[in-house]
Amino acid sequence: MDNLNSVSPRKISLFVFDFDGTLVDTLADISNSVNLTLRELGLSTLEVDAIKDCVGRGVVRLMTGALKGTGYTALDHAVELFRKHYSEHLVEQTDFYPNCRETLEYFSDKTHAIFSNKPEDFIKRILDELDFKQPFKSILGGDSLENKKPHPQGLTELMKRFNLSPEEVLMVGDTAIDIEAGKRAGVHTCGVAYGLGDPAALKNSGPDYMIHDFSELKKLFC
Repeated sequence: MDNLNSVSPRKISLFVFDFDGTLVDTLADISNSVNLTLRELGLSTLEVDAIKDCVGRGVVRLMTGALKGTGYTALDHAVELFRKHYSEHLVEQTDFYPNCRETLEYFSDKTHAIFSNKPEDFIKRILDELDFKQPFKSILGGDSLENKKPHPQGLTELMKRFNLSPEEVLMVGDTAIDIEAGKRAGVHTCGVAYGLGDPAALKNSGPDYMIHDFSELKKLFC
């Protein structure tokens, strides 16, 4: 893994970003919505850290984790309730991580895309609410394609869409899932240590780069 002081900036044409935990801190609103769902189902609520461990693989996996050990089996109903609550509390405490907006503007001459396991509609609504949808030329959510991360289908699709080779593409994310997707697509990978993912698992996934602040991308890429 390269660090900020040992490499010359690498030329990248397409920056592909995970969403939750990479660009935007959504944990408080997700946790609130999960617990509203659990209360409505007559179940005990969870601590934020327990919910955090379930984030990153899509809504179904989120609620599967939240319901673990409760004995409740109507997963589809729980997912439906979560979507309702989250839709109503989408951006109460959600915002971009520090330096995200400024860094994306710094790279305004590059192509930016989002590749997330979060439902596409939620991503677009959050970006609209935060008034920062314009930098992203393509948005792929967990329901946009047949396969979710860590499957590389989204990255393959984006490379076709923009007619780019893997060498020209960077995948940025906060979880080992993001890094695995990037490696399977053959693109460069960068882990963000400040996000929602397990830092140890992220490091062990072997990203090409690791950053602790979004602005550090400016030192690594051009």
